[in-house]
Amino acid sequence: MSSDAPPDAFYDIMRGVAALTGNRVVGDLAKLLGDGMPPDLWIAVNHKQIASKRWLLDALAQTMPEPDGPVWVLGAWYGVLGALLLDDERLTISEIVSLDRDPACAPVADKLNRRHLRDGRFRALTADMTGLDFGAQTPRPGLVINTSCEHLDDVPGWLATLPAGLPLLLQSNDYFREPDHRSCVPSLDAFIAQAGLSELWFSGALPTKNYTRFMLIGRR
Repeated sequence: MSSDAPPDAFYDIMRGVAALTGNRVVGDLAKLLGDGMPPDLWIAVNHKQIASKRWLLDALAQTMPEPDGPVWVLGAWYGVLGALLLDDERLTISEIVSLDRDPACAPVADKLNRRHLRDGRFRALTADMTGLDFGAQTPRPGLVINTSCEHLDDVPGWLATLPAGLPLLLQSNDYFREPDHRSCVPSLDAFIAQAGLSELWFSGALPTKNYTRFMLIGRR
């Protein structure tokens, strides 16, 4: 297909893939595309992003399939991870709270997750994760997910503000060349040391072409 194909063509392709696979998230993405997607949505659903999220889903299904409370996704962007978490039949999640500091993200995340929004299982918030008091949230979060620790100025400092015992899923990487990455780590062991979790239930590394992504699941 040429690069100047009409938007309706891509919409029809997505609807066709949804019909072929029966994947509800693809169907939700097709509806979002029909509504007029943001121009950078493709980055949030490119093959590298989806592979990383699939890895997260598999690890969470094996480690913590039934979080005891809402799952907060920090730096959630357009809510793609929230959509995948809620659609995974291996997981039992009462609610996703999708948080990003960019106010343009919440309306798109709500549209993508419109099925779960109607059911009261999804909400998008606009806030800076570093300014939130997670201990004051009601109900208490059952799991906090931060897949962008490399973007924080001070990972240990942020973690120190979280309630003791809070379940966490953290990701970082060794992609030091990216200017916005301020807290990259050179190895999985370095990430474990940086996070300093009191309990560690899962640790792993996912090599990609340009960098390696690291993931930890455990308790603050």
